[in-house]
Amino acid sequence: MDKPFELIKDSTLEFIFLFSNADAFYISARHALFHGWVSVGCSNAHQAIELYIKAVLRLNYEKERGHDLVALLKKYENRDSYFMETLMDAQKIEFLKQLSEGYLIHRYGEAGSNSNSAAIIALLDELAFKLRQIYLRNIQSPSDKIYMPENLREEFLTKNNFFSEINLTKNPMAQLGLPMDFELPEGFGK
Repeated sequence: MDKPFELIKDSTLEFIFLFSNADAFYISARHALFHGWVSVGCSNAHQAIELYIKAVLRLNYEKERGHDLVALLKKYENRDSYFMETLMDAQKIEFLKQLSEGYLIHRYGEAGSNSNSAAIIALLDELAFKLRQIYLRNIQSPSDKIYMPENLREEFLTKNNFFSEINLTKNPMAQLGLPMDFELPEGFGK
C-alpha cells in the first residue's frame, strides 16, 4: 500500500462497518471520558449510539440519515422494546438530546459543557450494551463478545455495570458483527 490511508467504498462492507465502527467509537468514548477528554468522549459516544441504532435499522434495509438520536428512536420506536424503554426514561432522553445538540458545536469548540464523566460512562455503557444485544440477537449471533485488546481490558471493565470479563474477547473477528455459528476462540489474534 503506497498510501497511509485510503477509503474503500463497498456497499457489502458498509453493513459490517456500521457495527464495527460503533464498537470502536464506544470503546474510544469510554477511554476518552475515563481520562477527562469530555468533548472527544461525548462526540465518540454520540457516534457509537448513532451507529448501533443505524446498524439495527440496516438489518431491515433501512438506511436512515441524520444525527438526532431521539428522533431516530422515535421514528423507529416499535423496532424494539428497548427503543421505547429509552424514550420513556427522562434522564436518557436528556442525555441523548445533549449529545445530539453537541454533535457539531461541542465537537468544534463552539460550546463548552458541565459534565460528570462517571455518569456519562454509566449511561453510555447501558446504551451500548443494550443496543449491541438488539443487533446481535437480530442476526442470531451465538456470541455477544466485544473485541477488547488486552491492554484496555482493566480500564474498560472499571465501573462497567453491563460488560464483564465474559463479554470480552481478544479475537478481532468479533468486530465484524456477523452471525457466526461458533463461539469465538480466545487464542485467535494473539
